[in-house]
Amino acid sequence: MDSDRRRDENQDADWIFATDDPQTLPTERLPDRAEFDRYAAPLLARRRAEAVLPPNEQMTTDLSDLDGEALRAGSEPEARTGAIPMIELDEDDSAGAEGAEASGVSGDGTDSTGRDSSRRSTGSLGPTHDSEVPSATSPLRAPRDPSYARSGTTPNAEDSEDPGRGVDGLVLPDRFKELGVFDALRDVLALVCMVTALTTTFTVAHSSLVDGIGKLAIGLGLVALVAVHLLRWIPKAPPLTAIRAVRVIGLLPALLVAVGTVVSDLVLSLPVLFASLPDGPPAGLGIGVPLLLLGAIIGIEPRAHEGYLPQARARRVARIGLVGVGIGAAVALLLALVMIVGRMFTTGWAYSLLTIGDTVISVLLLGIVLASALLRERSWYVFSTAAVSGLALAALADNTLQLQFAAPLSFASDFVYLPFLFAALGLMISRSFVRTMPISFRRTDWLVFTVRAFEFSVVLHAAAVLWHLLAALVASTGLAPGGTVLHLIDAAVCLCFVAVSLFARTSLLSRPATTARANGVISGLILVVVGFLDVIVNSLATGAGAGLVTGGTALAIGIAVALMLTVPAPVRDEFGAPDIARMFADFRSRDSGSVSLLNQVPDVTEETARKKVFPGR
Repeated sequence: MDSDRRRDENQDADWIFATDDPQTLPTERLPDRAEFDRYAAPLLARRRAEAVLPPNEQMTTDLSDLDGEALRAGSEPEARTGAIPMIELDEDDSAGAEGAEASGVSGDGTDSTGRDSSRRSTGSLGPTHDSEVPSATSPLRAPRDPSYARSGTTPNAEDSEDPGRGVDGLVLPDRFKELGVFDALRDVLALVCMVTALTTTFTVAHSSLVDGIGKLAIGLGLVALVAVHLLRWIPKAPPLTAIRAVRVIGLLPALLVAVGTVVSDLVLSLPVLFASLPDGPPAGLGIGVPLLLLGAIIGIEPRAHEGYLPQARARRVARIGLVGVGIGAAVALLLALVMIVGRMFTTGWAYSLLTIGDTVISVLLLGIVLASALLRERSWYVFSTAAVSGLALAALADNTLQLQFAAPLSFASDFVYLPFLFAALGLMISRSFVRTMPISFRRTDWLVFTVRAFEFSVVLHAAAVLWHLLAALVASTGLAPGGTVLHLIDAAVCLCFVAVSLFARTSLLSRPATTARANGVISGLILVVVGFLDVIVNSLATGAGAGLVTGGTALAIGIAVALMLTVPAPVRDEFGAPDIARMFADFRSRDSGSVSLLNQVPDVTEETARKKVFPGR
């Protein structure tokens, strides 16, 4: 009855119940055929009114620069652009009629099926004169510079693929169109690592034989990196098989020399594991050895523009290589523990306490990186790769900054972790391994990486607290840099870093969206400010560089967190406006996969429990 009343009143009584809206059908019963037809009629009309062509292809492009003679001669349109040539009609009406009949279109504008041929026209043309050549226009692709501002979408691949256009208007030659950004960056990183290994500390012992072999291997590797690109881009028909062979053969000596130097230090350290070592380690691995190992691993794999596509065997070799790195790190840890116990009786307990503090931190870092790769945890893989890449970039400046983590190490004096860490990085960013990881950088993923950064901060700064407590005990003997009070203050500062990181992580996972984002940004700023002050104080008091125990890690994590929470644009709603709440909802529901409808039902418990008094007169 109510629906009949609304129908009789022409839907003007109350706009809330207007049945013209397709979303307001009565729900107490199923609609009959008439009501369904009224519901479907506007949808079908809208469907018929839509253009036949796909989106972004309704525009016309001026093709007046095409050859008019070829167009008038009836040549085929260009296959890539789909340009439809326009045929100029003669003045003779009979010739025009014959042409119309030949094309299936009658003189009254209808085709042979009786339909209006004007509806098939994709563009309207103005009146032309006999002396004018009509301009050829046809439906083509989207505009050259489409705008996605406030659209809530990202450019499609087909919109951005313009064969004649490069990055930021830079037009690259056609011969470089197969060069990928990922492969180019890896070649640049390999080149920089090997050049730096040539100019920085290779071994502490300064053996002329080892240094000479290392420089020779680095030189061969650099020549190979340059030769493969010359052979690939200069000839018109490059020999891809020979290029891949040159890359592997040229960089294999660098890889063997780096591994051989690590093994030689291990062999020379075995007889002196329990000695006091007054003159230092027998060999000592400088930062040049891990950098050479990283550059050789990154550069030895053939590239995609050289015709190489990793198959199942290559991916299996990459995973086996990571397992081998983990086994080597475990053996080095076992030797370090044996050395620490033996040095307690030969060198003293103070040396062993500091060494075990360094070992705990190194083991945690190696464990996070290797576990993220072997367990294939996507978010941890991305973050740990970024963290170790930051260490590699910082190690390139070791000669200037005198970084603590990049100091020369030896199996005879400490836990050697840097060669294994950089080798794991080289395998993790190899093409063979990356193809096995589902990596994405959606806007909600940046929130996941932010949570991982705070978890990383909690784990490592907790280890830094332990290191400072051990260093405070050792400082009483005068063997640790700085005094006892300084290390206790640093331990309190690192404990504050742990508390701030836990607070920010909890806020991102449970608090309302706006509050969670604000808390995360504020926590990042606190890490930046306090970490920077800690670096300054420790640099003046102990002469140590920026590291985990001196505030450098807090500084780097704070900057990364602030950027990840502020730079990526938030998810937009259906109207194109930023929607922080929706972004956090997507982020928090990513593990469950779906959101229950019961979560969308408001809590009415208090309202139903409240007594309601009927209003009196």
